[in-house]
Amino acid sequence: MTICVSPCHPSASLTRIFSLFFTSLAAVGAGLFGPAPGVPGAEPRWFAYRCPYGVFEAETLRQFAKLGVRVVQISPLNTLSSLGEPYSPFPPSWIGPGQYDFSPVDKYFESVLVAHPQAQIICGIDLNTPVWWPRLLGAMNRVDSFCELGRIAAHERWRKETSDYLRAFLRHTESRWGQVICAYTLFGGMTLEWQDQSLGQESPSKRAAWRRWAQAQGMPDPVDIPPMSLRERASRGFFRDPVDDILAIRYWRFSNWLIGDTILFFARSAQEVVKHRVPVGTFYGYLWEHAIPGRIPYEGHLDFERVWASGDLDFFMAPASYHDREVGGGGGYMLCVDSLRLAGKGYVHELDHRTPSARSVTVLGRPIPGHESGFADDRAAIAGLRREFAAALIRGHSLWWCNLFGHWYDSPVLLEAIGQMRQLWDEFAPVPAEPVAQVAVFADPESMYYVDGSSPLMAEFLFRQRAGLNRMGTPYEMYSLSDLARVDLSRFRLILFPNLFVVDEVRVRQLRQKVLRDGRTVVWVYAPGIIRDGRFEEANVEKLTGVPFGTPGVNVRLMDGWRSVYIAKPNLPASLLKTLAAEAGVHIYSATEEPLWANSHFVALHSQQGGLREIVLPKKAAQARELFSGATVAVNTDRIQLRVESPGTVLLYLEPDEGRNTNE
Repeated sequence: MTICVSPCHPSASLTRIFSLFFTSLAAVGAGLFGPAPGVPGAEPRWFAYRCPYGVFEAETLRQFAKLGVRVVQISPLNTLSSLGEPYSPFPPSWIGPGQYDFSPVDKYFESVLVAHPQAQIICGIDLNTPVWWPRLLGAMNRVDSFCELGRIAAHERWRKETSDYLRAFLRHTESRWGQVICAYTLFGGMTLEWQDQSLGQESPSKRAAWRRWAQAQGMPDPVDIPPMSLRERASRGFFRDPVDDILAIRYWRFSNWLIGDTILFFARSAQEVVKHRVPVGTFYGYLWEHAIPGRIPYEGHLDFERVWASGDLDFFMAPASYHDREVGGGGGYMLCVDSLRLAGKGYVHELDHRTPSARSVTVLGRPIPGHESGFADDRAAIAGLRREFAAALIRGHSLWWCNLFGHWYDSPVLLEAIGQMRQLWDEFAPVPAEPVAQVAVFADPESMYYVDGSSPLMAEFLFRQRAGLNRMGTPYEMYSLSDLARVDLSRFRLILFPNLFVVDEVRVRQLRQKVLRDGRTVVWVYAPGIIRDGRFEEANVEKLTGVPFGTPGVNVRLMDGWRSVYIAKPNLPASLLKTLAAEAGVHIYSATEEPLWANSHFVALHSQQGGLREIVLPKKAAQARELFSGATVAVNTDRIQLRVESPGTVLLYLEPDEGRNTNE
């Protein structure tokens, strides 16, 4: 094996940079590093900058450094993006079979530290096939993992050679740059987010893996991967029949398992070198975002519960949803963020919203995702980015400001706004706050194996449902269904099951023990429990909800100790959700149908139209301060009236008063 690396000792200029870095460490503060990684909930709350792809933009990095943003994510990657641009501004480091040249990686680090000597770096690692790998002379059955991850994920040679590269990369960065690296991110698949675009197509390695997996599950040897006519089959209209379509259900479960297994394989390989010194994370688990025609169950993200449970991964990332992200929209999450919190994992919210100055059309003439919903001017951009900032602050996440293909932060006005948000983050992210949501939403990944992935109806259950949830005037939490066993439900007055199509006696018993009690309102959508104990029967819906399948309108049944609400039409609007929540005894903070977030110390509201707004608190606050303006807007009250700009985002800090009974 030939390994070509750059010199092992920093240059004199870098020695000076390191000296500056270590003298400034004390100024970084506990909010950056937090407790030791690997401890549940101990991952740091990052307020970070993500360098652009294909171009370095040192001046922008210097501007973020002046704003006090010390964490920088870099992508010294080997592949081209889906828009024709290289992911890295420096050449590849995996240059041939067993041949690595890490001097471009070193140049990337050096360039960042010259522009920002105090930077702590989150380093991305590219696990996709380099351009030469699938084209290697004499190689058979090699495909491009960026485009067809599912067809290569079980390829033993690809796994071995890629894990060899991963460990070599980490040995180099840990020995040379470990002092400035605060985390690693593992990238693979389409757009680096472990998205499989192969639509379940076969390859020799996938066929062999499918046969092994099936027999390990107690199935007879399937011999071949099912043809498209079978793996696309949904003989019950929108649903796959658990008997007649069982081969398709099992194959898609395997396909998602394979992507999850691949991520876990590389995470284990990474920890052989990193040994949990710093957090390791990745993109994965886009249940809500992929729930549109042509994405679930095809792209491989349904195995997230197993991947999130791994001790080899500490945090996960996702962009803000591309649905409803324009100014006035609710933004939203691609994944079950509260399940991540429950698992003790960190979450990084990526702000890749197009700003007015953004370079968002690439060399191939294709716009980036979200281009059409970009912010038209600085005023809209500030309102929209404050929305995402406030959500991350209140919900307890990290965030990074993504520059993507460059020039996203050319505006001095926008940089000034980000500087203020960084100051607020440093001051208020450490404030201990309790969740106050009384609405919980449980989404079910298992049920998504039983639906027609190409049906136009697919988008109505999760993808579009976020718009109504974000505007119902009260906060909510997002869980995966398997978390029912460990979530404390005592706080929740309304629970929504938007896609609970599959149940068995274990699930039904758990529902009765945990959910269907204590006077709660439970909202069921479309066909809850229509598949029960492996049988498709429309009568199953009435057994679970008390209402026959397909009954139109809002159907309420008073049950033994709880209230059942069945609604056949999915994608419940904000007005209906608000009414149901109020009837369930949920506290409503705002009468308007606008995005809102809250916890025990903060309330945020985002508005396109602006104007006079009233926020009603569940109890009196000694003082309420609007953080973006710095103005005190209320004293000793539970009703706050304030004016919101058009467009605008307000962020209220509810100051405690130890000497005052705030319930008075």
